[in-house]
Amino acid sequence: MRVVTGVAVVALGLVAVVVSGNLGAISGSLATLGQGQAAEGTEGAYESAEAVRRNAAAEAAFAKQISVNAKTAAETADSVYAAAQAEAEKLNRLASQATRSYELASVEDRDAGDAATMGTQETEDDALGEDATLVAVTATYTAAREEYQASTDALVVLSLARSEASASAEAANAARAAASETADAAKSQADAAHITAAKANSDAQLAKEVGEEKPGAAIARAEGVARASAGAKAAEIAAGKAGRSFSDSVANFEGAKLMLKTATESFDIEQARNAELARVSTETEARMIDQSDRAAKAKTAAADRVATSVGLYLDASVMKAEMKDKADKVLEAAATATAVAKTRAEESKAATSMARARSDAYDVSAAELVLAERTVEVETMKMRAVRNAKSAAAAAKAETQGVETETR
Repeated sequence: MRVVTGVAVVALGLVAVVVSGNLGAISGSLATLGQGQAAEGTEGAYESAEAVRRNAAAEAAFAKQISVNAKTAAETADSVYAAAQAEAEKLNRLASQATRSYELASVEDRDAGDAATMGTQETEDDALGEDATLVAVTATYTAAREEYQASTDALVVLSLARSEASASAEAANAARAAASETADAAKSQADAAHITAAKANSDAQLAKEVGEEKPGAAIARAEGVARASAGAKAAEIAAGKAGRSFSDSVANFEGAKLMLKTATESFDIEQARNAELARVSTETEARMIDQSDRAAKAKTAAADRVATSVGLYLDASVMKAEMKDKADKVLEAAATATAVAKTRAEESKAATSMARARSDAYDVSAAELVLAERTVEVETMKMRAVRNAKSAAAAAKAETQGVETETR
């Protein structure tokens, strides 16, 4: 009897220990439902714990989904940030390239400007120099040509003078020949007259009548000798005049020959000079033509270089402006992309923090679910313990009643 009684007491004590030992935990878990607590080890307590477990499971599933969504959002935000950062880096590289292109375009614009001013000045100076040389060569040619023309005109005059001198020499020579014949003839006549006069004088003096003839006859004879002598003297005087005329014709002929010689030499000298002047005129004309070609080419080259340089300068200026506009736009886009990337970075950080918070919330919900499941298990064991304790108590009571009956 003492043994049975002791067993019953022990069973009831066990129920009390189990119930009292887990009361705080169970009441804490069930408090989430906001309901009154049922008696421990009862169906109500178990159902309340199961309701808490189901609620915790739903909250854990919801928290997990939110955590997954937050993680996906964080990953998406990180991807978006990475894309924005990549875009910003790309635009910054493009901005650097555009800036370098603008700087190069500025250098090319400056060089083109220098080429359009100082670069073309040398070409223009060359053209001016060639033009000045052309002026000098033209002046030289003009002087040479004028001198050559004057020489050519002089040759005409000298040729005419030479022809006139030649004609004068020929006429003088003819006159000399005629005077020579006249002088020879006069001399012959004078000689013959002197011979005749001398013979007449001699014959008159030797005539046998001399001394015996009458005075009239003697005077006539003397007058005949005088006439012969006078004729001889006249012939001598005429021969002298013819001789002087011949000498004059000879002098005229020699003078004409000298004039012809002078005219011929002058013509020859001028002809040789004319040939040299013709050569100089031809050479200076050729140089003038060549220099004209050089000057024309230099002017054309200068004009072309100026036009080309100005065109290149305008193109470089347009390119510089385009590069400046492009650089400004790319820099603005890069600044915008950098700001966007910064914003996306903040958003990514916020999304990461949110994902971490959702993950922590899920961990809490999972822990609460585990706690609720453990609470259900505890309530199940409590119910089993209560049933066992009740069975043991009933058995002990029946046994005790049987022993008392027997004792009676």
